Amino acid sequence: MAAYNQEDIIRYVEGDMPPEERLQFEAILREDAALAESVQQYREVTAVLSARLQPDPGLQQLKATLETQRSHFHQKGKVVAFKKYFATIGVAAAVMAGIFLFRFYSRDTNYMANYGNIEMQVAAERGNNEDTLLQSAALYFNEKAYTKVIPLLDTYLSKDSSSQTALYYRGIAATQTGAVEAGMTDLVKVYQGESVFKYDAVFYIALYHAQTGNKKEALIWLKKIPADASAAAKAASLEKDLK
Repeated sequence: MAAYNQEDIIRYVEGDMPPEERLQFEAILREDAALAESVQQYREVTAVLSARLQPDPGLQQLKATLETQRSHFHQKGKVVAFKKYFATIGVAAAVMAGIFLFRFYSRDTNYMANYGNIEMQVAAERGNNEDTLLQSAALYFNEKAYTKVIPLLDTYLSKDSSSQTALYYRGIAATQTGAVEAGMTDLVKVYQGESVFKYDAVFYIALYHAQTGNKKEALIWLKKIPADASAAAKAASLEKDLK
């Protein structure tokens, strides 16, 4: 999913996004299948809740009848029983709402949320302009401001096209902003190289396919990660989740 969380999805569906942000959200929504799925699921949740929590005319009539007949119920215990009955209805509605919202927030198919929390780490060695570009990119990347990351890494790669660090993080940033083809191209280049990011790139490719529902392709990529790779543990965990 792009650089939006569940709170952003709720603001979008409920119409609470400012116009400019809404336009940007919708542009990414057209390209990001995972984000579109999350939006649709939240809409379905709210529709179900709206339908199930509508005032019940029968219940209202029952309340009115009980009100007119309450003089017949002098025993305190009976009055308390009716109060408990109506309180239970309210509690049940709240519990039902909680269940639906819990399922939305914790759905087990949100692989990107479970495995995609990646931070950009760079080591400044030369102290030159190229290092400054990487450090600035890292700050934006870790704030999930991916649209600001890409131009910085473009500039860096124009001076050092072989940088596996820049390719890896630009690939992730690109997929997060909806430029999936460009992002995958960068990540495949990293996989074809021999840097420390080689199998991290493979894992992220698999993760993207898992998030978009292409489990078969995700499993193919996960099989490329050897048991002694640093990404092996999370690869095994994701593979287990997919089966």
